[in-house]
Amino acid sequence: MSEPSGPGNVGYDTAEFLEIYGDDEELKGEIIAVFTSETPGKLERIKQAEQDENWEELARAAHSLANTAGTMRSETMLSTCRELETAARSGDEAKARELCGVVQTGFADILEKVRSL
Repeated sequence: MSEPSGPGNVGYDTAEFLEIYGDDEELKGEIIAVFTSETPGKLERIKQAEQDENWEELARAAHSLANTAGTMRSETMLSTCRELETAARSGDEAKARELCGVVQTGFADILEKVRSL
């Protein structure tokens, strides 16, 4: 089952994550533990960079979260983070600000869902 696509659809489906990591309880647990402990700080970094209008830092933070999204098997958030990174690097402040909100919402959804796995 795949995630809905588009910037308005940030729902996370754990099926692909479980398909890849579900048979290895230890690995799955480690990935979830790292994700739940590190992601809030990464999201704060995104928020702070946006508030400070530090677009280079925002691009770096988005790149880091793109890697996280890939590990969590969220193609929607991977794509959104890459788009945010591009917007920040190119100076498209309006697009970057819009995508910051999508990233915050999307990762909050992933955090909520993986905590129940």
